[in-house]
Amino acid sequence: MILLDTRELDHPIPLEMAVDAFKTLKSNEVIHMIHRREPIPLFEIITKNGGRYLSYQDTDQLWHIYITRDGDLEALRV
Repeated sequence: MILLDTRELDHPIPLEMAVDAFKTLKSNEVIHMIHRREPIPLFEIITKNGGRYLSYQDTDQLWHIYITRDGDLEALRV
């Protein structure tokens, strides 16, 4: 799993980091991104390029986003 903790970073750095990681993502890898906002533009980029994502907000109001090319994201649901 590739961890991207972007909660302290300002726009557009989190988006750029996630897109760069997605570009080199292998089919069996998953990106786990932690963000203080739900990154809707990222979701559009991921799905447009054949990826899948799962996101949820935790009790600390942080967003956890899991991104894959073809993995089972439901297994990651907390």
